[in-house]
This record gives sequence, structure tokens and C-alpha cells, in this order.
Amino acid sequence: MTEIFENAQKKQKEFSEKINSSKEILAQRPLFHFATPGGWCNDPNGFSEFNGKVHLFYQYHPYSTQWGPMHWGHVTSQDMLTWNLEPVALAPDSNADLNGCFSGTAISTEDGKQILAYTGVSKDGDVEIQNQCIAFGEGKIYKKYSKNPVITAKNIPFAYNKEHFRDPKIWKKDGKFYMVCVIKQLDNCGAMVIFESKNAKKWTFKGILNSSRNDFSGMWECPDILNLDGRDFLIFSPQEMKADYNAGFHEGNNSVYATGILDYKKFKFFPDIRAENRCFAAQIDYGIDFYAPQTTKLSDGRTILIAWMQSWESYITPENYLWSGMMTIPRELSFKNNRLYQNPIRELETLKTDEQNSEIQPGKKEKILNQQERLFELEFSVSQQTSGTIKIILGNTEDEYVLVKIDLFEQSIYFDRSKSQTPGKIFARKAKLPPKEENTKFRIIGDTCSLEIFIDDGKMVFTNAFFLSQIKTDLLIRNETSQKINCKTWKLQKEKI
Repeated sequence: MTEIFENAQKKQKEFSEKINSSKEILAQRPLFHFATPGGWCNDPNGFSEFNGKVHLFYQYHPYSTQWGPMHWGHVTSQDMLTWNLEPVALAPDSNADLNGCFSGTAISTEDGKQILAYTGVSKDGDVEIQNQCIAFGEGKIYKKYSKNPVITAKNIPFAYNKEHFRDPKIWKKDGKFYMVCVIKQLDNCGAMVIFESKNAKKWTFKGILNSSRNDFSGMWECPDILNLDGRDFLIFSPQEMKADYNAGFHEGNNSVYATGILDYKKFKFFPDIRAENRCFAAQIDYGIDFYAPQTTKLSDGRTILIAWMQSWESYITPENYLWSGMMTIPRELSFKNNRLYQNPIRELETLKTDEQNSEIQPGKKEKILNQQERLFELEFSVSQQTSGTIKIILGNTEDEYVLVKIDLFEQSIYFDRSKSQTPGKIFARKAKLPPKEENTKFRIIGDTCSLEIFIDDGKMVFTNAFFLSQIKTDLLIRNETSQKINCKTWKLQKEKI
């Protein structure tokens, strides 16, 4: 074990001891969303089921709440609500990754091992070079392959920007391993390249699976390949996008999905035109804080997605916090009526208690939660004939709160954290609601520092993070519509660990 690895492990242990000895620090933390014990985390990595547990790795810098040389943190869970801290999985301590162990994925092998595929960052003079590496383990300790990197520029038969070749997605089909990575082409647009291998150690380039088109974006990140309900999916996070409200895209970093056919003979992905926006790809989550989603298929048949619940464009971690960055609640995916549906994992139902029913008349406001921790589920529906706005306010005073506004006239949803403790550079976002159905349903999941809103049974999701200085706050609903609103509210409870 290298000194770099040992130091990261010591730092992680130090953070855990501080959390366990401080009620104040514990109260700051989310209840059922994963957050690193201390330091920085971003992209989920290696999200997988292995040896009867769900494993989640993540980009981790243990020495500050800012991005730094990347390690892989590691946690496991039986229910995806309570996460158990494991030893740090990877540290930048070999020649192939001295400048960082960047994002990647994991796969189980037939001999009972787990392969981690990751991007190793090194330097060629003053220029950073990104190549693909692997490590092997049995669930706790992972050993890097002695001949890393396993894929370099020598494997790619054309020129590209060598500083941007990363984020391997590894899977197996018909007895062969496949790996998709993202590259920045010489025109600065993103593309996915695909490789094939018999043993996950020696790889052959097979082609460009897909690439940016019609000025869609710049670099792509964090690719994922899956088949869901009979359709092939390509998930990725394009950067440098231009805002297009009607298409559902915002300025900068987005996370999107495309459906279509992955042709293993031509090594091409042939996308459909998405029903949501008439583009080849559509947004996965319309809020501020959602990036780098990754999926896994569980042994019970469910396909689960998790993502980083933070934004590169808007850092909002308070200065006194030990930790920065958390994950969304894992979501069950389905594909029906030509749309992606996302819903919180069914395990969340085990946390619900104290059901309350509230009837809010037109023009009235009602306090749903009074000075309580922000751990709740709120559900209500509005009919197609309803017009006006619904405002959901979480906070204590006019000076500190966050706001969700649903405008039923213009069919939009809006989030505003400008009055929060640390609003950041981007503190508001508005998105179009799905086309009106007979009833529009809203399901709002509140944790200590986040709101995830699932609309029309998961047809649309709107995720935003925030920080308020007081742990206990009020939840107020203001009904500015022409119809009464019937709300159901539950508290969400379990011990914080």
C-alpha cells in the first residue's frame, strides 16, 4: 500500500470520527442521499451489484471541499438508502494515473472478481494525457493492473485531443467485453469510441459509436449504455450546450439520453428522434443539480440510475462544511409510451410515517410542516382545468428560504434559491412541464439540503440542492389557483449515520 493511498485512508477515517462525535455536523448531512464523510465528491463511478450488495464508487478528493487530484471513494448498501463506508478503492499512486483516477465503471467476472475500468491521468511534459486503466478486486481491496494503461492513443487510428479521452463504460455481451469512452475531436466536439476485448486487458478499436452533430455541444462526458424495456439507450453528459428552453436544454453542462439501436456489426448507434423535443437526445433531469448519471441492473430486474447532485457551474457548499457533493436518490427506470420514466426506489416507502392530509382552498396558504427537519414527501394533483400558480416555500423568514413555483397557465416549474445560505452563481431555473394530462401529479421528496420533484409518475424530474442555516424550517404552500388542492404529506425518518 502506497503512502498516497494510506494518507487518503487516514483522512477518510478522520472525517468519519468527526461526524460521529458532532451532532451539529450530523444534522447538516442528508438523511437518505449519499454524501461523502468529508472532502469533495463528484461523479458516481462503478455503480453495480456485486456479492449481494450494491456498490457505489465516486470521484473523491479527501483533502478539501474543492476538486483536487481524483481518488475513488467506495460505499456499499443493502437498500440504497443507508451506505456503509468502505476503504478508498483507488488513489493516484501509479505511473499511469499520478495526476488522477478519473471516472469509470465496474463489471463482475465469472471467477468472482470485480473489474474497475477508469481513466488514468498522467503527463507528457506539461500536457495532461488521459488513458484507460483497469483494476481487480473482490469487493473491498482493489489492485491495479500492472500493465496499465490498457487503452492509449496507439489504439485509436485517428488524431484527437489527448487531454480529453475518458470515462470508460465497460460491459459484456456474447462472451466479449466492450468499452465505450468519450473523446474530444479536433473540431472540439464530443464523440464516443468503442473497443472490444476477449479478456478486458487487450483492446481493439472498433469505431466511433456516436458523435455531436449540428452544433449540439462540445465535449461529452460519462457515457452509459443500457437496454431498457426492449430499446437501446445511450446516456451521456454534453458540455458547452446552448440554452434551448423549448427543447429542454440549459446553458453549459447537461445530462441527456438517446434511444435507438446499437449495431454490434457496424459498431454504430442509430438514434431515434426523441418525442420530448424532436432532437436525437432529450434531457434526463431539468433542475440545476444533476450530472454524470450512471445506471446498473439489479438481480431483481430493476434498472437503477444515480447521479451527482451538484452543478459544475454553481458551487454552493458552505465554508464551514467538511463535505461537498452528494448523490441523487437512486431511481427506478422504465421506458413506456416512448418516454423515459424515473421514480424513487421503492425502498423509500420504508421511511414514510405520519401521513397527513391537507386541503388548501383557492387564494389560501397553509403551513404543512412547522419547524421540522426537511425530511418529507409531499404529493398533490391538479386538474387540466386548473389555472394560476402554486408556490411551495421552504424556510423560516423572508430573508432565508427556497421557492418552487408551478405556473399552470404557462405550464412551467421554477426553482429559486437566491434567498438561501449560499445561492451560488446559478440560483434559479425554469423548465417546461409535460403536456397537460387529465391530472398533473407532483411528488416532492425533501431531504436536508435537496428537493427532487417527480412529475406525472416520473415522466419529468426536477432536482435542486440548497443550504439553509437552520436545520428545522417551515414548509408553506400558497394556492394561487382557481381550484382547491388536496395534499398528502409524510415525514421521512431513520437514524442518520
